[in-house]
Amino acid sequence: MGALDQSLGALLIGTWFNAMLYMLEITQMISYYRTFPRDRVAFKIMVAFSFLVDTLGTANNCACVYLYTITNWGNAQFLLVQGWTIPTYLALSGLSAFICQLFLCWRFLNFSKNYFVTAFLVATTLVGFIGSDINADTVVKFPKYEQRDHNIKTVTIWLVASAAADICIAGSLVWTLRNIKSSFSGTQSLVRRLTFSAIQTGSATSVLAVICLIFYRINTESNITVGFGFCLGRAYTLTMLFNLNTRVTGRADSSHTGLSQASGIHDLEREAGTNINLNSMNAGGINCSGVHRTAIVHIDEGTKTFYAGERPNSDTHSEAETKINPDLR
Repeated sequence: MGALDQSLGALLIGTWFNAMLYMLEITQMISYYRTFPRDRVAFKIMVAFSFLVDTLGTANNCACVYLYTITNWGNAQFLLVQGWTIPTYLALSGLSAFICQLFLCWRFLNFSKNYFVTAFLVATTLVGFIGSDINADTVVKFPKYEQRDHNIKTVTIWLVASAAADICIAGSLVWTLRNIKSSFSGTQSLVRRLTFSAIQTGSATSVLAVICLIFYRINTESNITVGFGFCLGRAYTLTMLFNLNTRVTGRADSSHTGLSQASGIHDLEREAGTNINLNSMNAGGINCSGVHRTAIVHIDEGTKTFYAGERPNSDTHSEAETKINPDLR
């Protein structure tokens, strides 16, 4: 292994993977705005702000490599110092993680209505965010690579808290979803898919955070952990976009034949005058007269259960509520 592989080489490779994830983020963001043009304004602002943060983060990471390999090439003294781009990357990565985790906390709250657990999850997320900022401030105070031992506590707090928040949020979602009981195969399949999605999205970022921490503890002066860390902010934003884009929206058929299968996007829901949102898959009723199978749907006035063959505007069974698909309220 060359003398600069673990320093400049790790940074360069980190920017390559960061750029690939950033391009994937752009495609996911475009897909979101095209698929959900009438989504919540708060969601649109959140996505736009996260993209702005990641754009700054990607530019900062590229600037970091440029300063080391071009502007200050041959300057041995500069190679021994962490420039302004390192604390900037730490602060922006922590902000991206904080936005994504707050969104997932909100999602859990909508599913469970458990304010106590949600408060704990938000507190864990806040510890990680504060830890990243304190870590960035410590780098500013002790910029030399040989002084990185001063960052061991702050790095550990940041990455452990972030990974713990990811695991706790995913675990809480799985626990809530597994408590939803139904005798219908469609609903059971929906719960299984939501459970798998919660595990999948929570594990990716937590594993990446743990990898960063392991490499940092192995060699504090190596930039391998920074190379992985360059991708951390993009991974969190992609997690949020994945959760937003995997939602499936639907509408009710106004005819007497019952509920149609979910189709279209928010535009069709607005035109129909009734918002019915199905999460991750269709849970439509059976279009056969005389067959009473429930279809769980969500409308603007609240979550209600209709029976196949019943018109959506009927007040019958309007008090029956379910926890399925609270995401799009």
